[in-house]
Amino acid sequence: MRDMSAEVFTTFAGIIAAIAVVAINVGLERYLDFDYLGLTLWFVIPAGAIFGGFGAASGYYIAAKATQTLPTRRMLFEMLAIGVSTWLLMHWVDYATMRFSDGTLVRDQAPFWYYLEMRTEHMQLVLQNQGGRTIDTTPELGLLGYVHELLQIGGFLLGGFVMWLGLKSLEACAPCSRYARTTKLLQRAPTPVFDDVLTRAGVALPAFAERVAHVLGKRRLVGLNLTLASCPSCHRSWIRPAAVGMDGSHPVAKPLDAYDLSATQAAELRKLAS
Repeated sequence: MRDMSAEVFTTFAGIIAAIAVVAINVGLERYLDFDYLGLTLWFVIPAGAIFGGFGAASGYYIAAKATQTLPTRRMLFEMLAIGVSTWLLMHWVDYATMRFSDGTLVRDQAPFWYYLEMRTEHMQLVLQNQGGRTIDTTPELGLLGYVHELLQIGGFLLGGFVMWLGLKSLEACAPCSRYARTTKLLQRAPTPVFDDVLTRAGVALPAFAERVAHVLGKRRLVGLNLTLASCPSCHRSWIRPAAVGMDGSHPVAKPLDAYDLSATQAAELRKLAS
């Protein structure tokens, strides 16, 4: 019953978030003449759709944390599905509210799928500079309109997938099905500082140097992160180290396997954190 209630709640939250995303877009279109869900950068990056996917999947993210529901493949499917549903709802709202010049509703004259086909093939893109000033308008896209819509769908899917990855990256106690309480102990700390903290807490990580080298590959090590996590149900504690390497000019944190702590070790690390 608990699992069923959590499933219903997360699904409901996802639907509400999707409706909210579309409603915000409708408001921006009507009052600012700005279709943010249709925003595309350099013709191929569906930035608006990606943010729309984030927004639609955020309902699942928030509800999953509230109900202590850990991410699963089923949840991934649902978060992707709500993204595609948001794309479809966006077009359906336009279809349901659009009028011809004589005031007749489009929905009274044509079925939705015919409207979607005509919209896709006769679509024109408005070109704007970085300041938002309109530069030009493309000719009707024709069959390229379907490519544009596929990019839009891909953007919604990507947004939902990234939100699921964010949920999956959270520390959690799988046996208790509870998200952990976390404390960041170190951020991009030098190796001597990292080693000193663990030594003072009586923690030894076996083959740690080899594990760091493995996750970084050819990246240069620039620091080590350390997070303390504890389960609010069974009170088990563990640490999650991460190696920070440079990927070009950007630092990238690569998490390593968790290491379980004794109660004494966890208490000592909490003292160091305070």
